[in-house]
Amino acid sequence: MLEMRDRKTRSGKDAETIGIEALSFLASDQDLMQRFLDVTGIEADEVRTLVSHQSFFVGVLDFISAHEPTLMTFCGFAALQPDEVSNARRKLDAGW
Repeated sequence: MLEMRDRKTRSGKDAETIGIEALSFLASDQDLMQRFLDVTGIEADEVRTLVSHQSFFVGVLDFISAHEPTLMTFCGFAALQPDEVSNARRKLDAGW
């Protein structure tokens, strides 16, 4: 089993925390959140159900990472480096 220290990034945040911060970032910008919903086909009322699945947060991080200006704005929002976002995505995808 992984030790907790192996789950954290340089910022000290674990992948789950970064995923939650990414969703919070999207939700803080109505236009960005709507674009996420439009691109993924997810309905707004489905989000509450989907947050219990790590794969949902993989999709959130993929969406943010797909557009460099959005990624960089998120990194500023969450005090992260871009590689911490990609590492968190990889860990969530692997089920860590």
